[in-house]
This record gives sequence, C-alpha cells and structure tokens, in this order.
Amino acid sequence: METNQYMDMFLDESHEHLQSLNDGLLGLEDNAEDLSILNEIFRNAHTLKGMSATMGYNKIAELTHEMEDVLDMLRKEQLAVTGDIIDTLFKCIDSLEQMINNVANGDPEDLIDVSDLVAKLSAISRGEGAPAPKAEAVAETPAAEVATATPAEVSADIPVDLSDTEKSVITEAEKRGMHGIYLKVTLAESCLLKSARSYMVMNALEELGEVIRTIPAAEDLEQENFERSFEVILITASEEEQIHDAVVGISEIETAETQVIKFGGTPAPQPEAKAAPVVEQKSTAPATAPAPAPAPKPSAPANKPAAQSGGQSATAQQKKSHAGQSVRVDIEKLDTLMNLMGELVINKVRLEQIGQTHRLSELTETLEQMDRVTTDLQNIVMKVRMVPVSQVFNRFPRMVRDVTKELNKEINLTIEGEDTELDRTVIDEIGDPIMHLLRNSLDHGIEMPDEREAKGKPRIGEVGLIARHEGNNVVIMVTDDGKGIDADVIRRKAVEKGLYTQDEVDSMDDADAVRIVFLPGFSTAEKISDISGRGVGMDVVKSKIESLSGQVDVETHINEGSIFKIKLPLTLAIIQAMLVQVQNEMYAIPLASIDSTLSIQPNDISTVQNNEVIVLRGEIIPIIRMEESLMVPHVRDTKELFVVVVHAGDSKAGIVVDKLIGQQEIVIKTLGNLFMGLKMFSGATVLGDGRVALILDVATMLN
Repeated sequence: METNQYMDMFLDESHEHLQSLNDGLLGLEDNAEDLSILNEIFRNAHTLKGMSATMGYNKIAELTHEMEDVLDMLRKEQLAVTGDIIDTLFKCIDSLEQMINNVANGDPEDLIDVSDLVAKLSAISRGEGAPAPKAEAVAETPAAEVATATPAEVSADIPVDLSDTEKSVITEAEKRGMHGIYLKVTLAESCLLKSARSYMVMNALEELGEVIRTIPAAEDLEQENFERSFEVILITASEEEQIHDAVVGISEIETAETQVIKFGGTPAPQPEAKAAPVVEQKSTAPATAPAPAPAPKPSAPANKPAAQSGGQSATAQQKKSHAGQSVRVDIEKLDTLMNLMGELVINKVRLEQIGQTHRLSELTETLEQMDRVTTDLQNIVMKVRMVPVSQVFNRFPRMVRDVTKELNKEINLTIEGEDTELDRTVIDEIGDPIMHLLRNSLDHGIEMPDEREAKGKPRIGEVGLIARHEGNNVVIMVTDDGKGIDADVIRRKAVEKGLYTQDEVDSMDDADAVRIVFLPGFSTAEKISDISGRGVGMDVVKSKIESLSGQVDVETHINEGSIFKIKLPLTLAIIQAMLVQVQNEMYAIPLASIDSTLSIQPNDISTVQNNEVIVLRGEIIPIIRMEESLMVPHVRDTKELFVVVVHAGDSKAGIVVDKLIGQQEIVIKTLGNLFMGLKMFSGATVLGDGRVALILDVATMLN
C-alpha cells in the first residue's frame, strides 16, 4: 500500500494524541480516581495503536498495545494508579515521540530500543512489582452485588452470548442512565482496506460510548482477519438512531444493524437494516486512504479534573459537530494566500492613487466598494492564520512537572487565556522564550518548600502562564510567588562582571537595575545547572521578542514574586504604518511604535551632554536625525522640522524627517539574507506606485 501521501496526516494526528496523552497523565497524577480521565487516555492510546498499525509501524503499535493493556486494567480498577506506573507511562510517551520523530525524518522507527519499556509494561499487567488488584469487578459494584444483579442464567436477546462480566457491566451502566447496544456492521464488497474502515467505526463509537467487546477481537480486526461484517457490544447514553447514523455516515459501510440489549423479557424490536446511500457518503480521503483519527477532545487540566459522567453532555456533542467541520491546511498554502492578499492590497492602493490623480469619479466609487471587500477578505485571511497560544502552552505542564521533580520543589502551574490567538508566524517563535522564562521562575524564583514555610508562605509555589489581548497586541505573562529579584544583588553582580561601574549602578532606580538581567552574559546563579544559570537565557529572550517587534519587561517585589511580561503584535504580515520621506527616499514607521507627530522650529532643539533633545509636555526626548543615521548628505535649513515621536519599551525618541506622507496599510516583506546586516530595518514594503520603502526597526534605533 502507498502510504507516503498519508504520512503528514499520520504525523499530525500522532502528535495530537501524544499531547492528549501527556495532558491526561498530568490530570491523572493529580486525581487518580477520575475514571473519565483514564477513559480519555485509553482512547488516545487505542487510536494511536490503530493508526500506527494501519501505517505499518509495528514497533509503535507494539508499545501502544502494551500501554493499552495497563490502561485497561487501571480503568477497570484491577490495578491502582501509582507514581511508578505514571512515570513508566510518561517514559513510553517520550519514546513514542522519539519514534514518530524518527519516522518524520525518514529514519526507521526502531532506532529507539523500547524492549525494556515493553517488558516493564508487561510485568505491570501481570501484577509483578505493581500493587495488588483493588477488585476483580470491572465496574464500581462489589462482586457479591454483581452476582445477584446479573445471574448467569439470565440471557440477552441478541445473537451473541455475553459473559457474566459483560452482563454486570451493562447492568451497572443501566443504573447510571446508560444502556448496552449490540451492533452488526457490514462493509461494502468494494472495500479494499477493511482494517481502516473498522478502525474508523471504532473511533466513531468510542466518541459516543465505550466498546466492551468486538467479534472478532480487536487484533483480528486490525489484521483484517474477518469477512465483510463484524459485531460490537457498546455501552452508551446515546440513542440507537444516533449510533446507526454515526456508523453509516462512514464511507464504504453498507449496513449497520443496532439493537438495545435487554436481559430476559420481550426481545427488543430489531430495526430493518438500512443501507447507506452512496450519494450521501462523505469522505475526506479516497477509498484507499488509511483512516484519519478524529481530533482528540482536550483533557481536563491538572488543577481542574474532569467531572465523571455517565454519558455525553449536550455541550460535548455540540463541540464534536464543530470539530468535524474543520479542515487541515498546509502552512505553505496559507503563506501563499497571505502573499496574494498582500499583492491585492498593493494594487488597491495603486488604483486609489490613479483615481485621485486623474479624478475619475466612477473609479473612485468602485474602489470604495473594493476597499470594503478587500478589508473583509484581509480580516478573514488574518483570522485563518490565527492559532490559539494553547499550541505553545500545552507543552509546558509536562515540562514543569519534570523540572519540579528534578529540583525537589512543590510547584503548581496555572494557565489562563490559552484560547488567545496569535499569528502563526509569531506562535512558531515564542515557544523558546517562554520556556526560558518558565525555567527561570522554577529554578531561581520559587524557593524550596522548607524555605517557603519559614517565610510563612504555602509549601507549594505558584507559577502562572497568562495570555490576553490588549488592543492590537497580545500580552503573555509568566508570574511566580517566589523570592523576587533583589536589585542590590543585580547591581553587585553587574559591577563584578564589568557591565557597569559602581557609580552607574548607584544612579539606577530598582526597576532599571532589575532590567540588567536582560543583558548578554548576565546571570545571578551561584552554580550552573541544566535548568538555568548559564547566562544565555534572558538576553536570548529579549532579542527573540524584539525580533518579533515585541517588548519584554519585568516587575518584581522581594519575597512576593516576579512578573515577566511579553507584549507581541497580533500579526507580522500586514500592519498600519506612517510613511515619511528623507531626501528622495520613503520609509515606513510602524504605527504601533508611534506616540505622536509634530512640527518644530530648529531653535526648539536643545543640547544636553552633547545630545540633541526636545522638551515635549515637560518630558525630555532625545532627537535622532535620519539623514545622520542613514549617512545621507543633507543641507539643513531654517524651515520647520517634522518629528515622529516613537517608543520601544520605556525608551522614547523623536525621529527628524523631511516630510510626513501619511498613514497607510503596508505588507511586510523580508529583506532576505543579502541585507541581514541592516539592523535599522525590520523589512520592506512595496508601495502603490511600485517603489520600495524600508521599514524602520524602532527598537534597534533606540538601543
């Protein structure tokens, strides 16, 4: 079977399921009694096993199969959740991630030796080195009660015989408002990949309930050891019709016969088998495609365990219907769409200039309508590029858990605003800076439990990761309630490292002194560790954020904690800018960096310590003359000067230009490798008349 065309789908789905497994295990570690979390983990492991088996990755399938056995015993309460089992499952996830990454890089999956993990999981399944089983019953009912509830002599009115255990599970489900369903699925004669179709059926059913048995067994279904039909016993809160519709909606399913399981009494009426009309079949892949797994439902966060429920809530069903309406789009296609949108904006501006020059009223009226359409189109394109910051945030709970264990600290991570959206180009770049800040808070910020207790604080430290919108920006904050940053220690270290003189640090207020941590090579760590302390963290954070046209700052209080605040633009693709002219050249200044514009007389400029400044509303602002910065010969005259007051962080300056052209929407183009050394410019844009204008990098100019 040709699998190359499905590789991207397999890799994307696999990473999603691995992330869900990580989230689920973190939740299970905090709330070992929550069966809904265990069921979610089991479903993700089962889906990952089916996907890898379908694609022919047997080593991945073998490891996930062993995980599935352990998870099945945990959810049936035949094993107790312990720290050792959790740690082993985390190691399995790490190994699976390495194996899948190997596959993505074109390497064999078995470069990673998982034989020890498979043996460990097998031993846990056999009860070796694991705690004794809590109970032999599958459900929460005592064995004696099960025996009286479902005696062996009571039989169900379905074509298959149920074991006593299966009867007890169905009986207990009925007490919780659920019921058992018998389902017989028949595949179309033309079906080529029977295992893929059976896998899709199982996924659809597990979204609606819990499969307790398949005939033939799951292994036989995966290996296509069956004819055209197979049978399923399912526990669910959904109606028969809903089960039927979910199955026949899958491509190449001929019929699906459903029947509610009743013990004794009058047999439940069996509906006539319904054929799935060919014209109504909907499939996102050709008949020969291996089945893509549905998007996993988000697991409950560690500090908010999911509520146990016997069935699916209305909200959950609504979310599933929305999930089915989404599609995956290749990143390159989005970039191409963005570029085409940019060209459209450029040509729109050009047409506006032609209309104004030639005073063509009909063209102007048409352009007004075109302007509305292009604005709406641009907003839609921008929204398509937006992705939630949860794609970055979801990797951190596992990291915090591992680092916390390594440091022997007690730390709780709280995440807020993970639905906040950012442009994909920004999302791709902010992961490492946030990782640095989090590790810094864990290592330097939060004290050891005994030290916290001595200060009258709770033993468990609190670290927060918060995202929210502020105007056209997104603010991301990393907070902690640790010991804070001592400005005096920073001053002393800065002098020791020769970054400042004693007089210079003495003249700084505490806020400015603390910002020294963002200088290259600065670190307050007494010893170098794998967590932090090499002096390469904070300066990397600052340079990376500023390269994204953002800002980073810190606010701290001794023994109360610190807040690191990152401010980022919503998008880096199309922005509002002020066009200015110096000599005959045009330049663009991002509107987000501009405080105000004004005209002054030459005698309004004063000199302080050999630097030109102006006084604006009582504030002294340094002057930057563009012709000097650009080394362009310019004859100064006595006419009025135009000044654009800009800011970057807490720094301000006035940029002197020859002419203010006006505000315009511009499309940012990268300068390419040839102009990488031009630090004053963050990119370029093509104007409506075809001229190229360089975009000033305000942060670099003010540093």
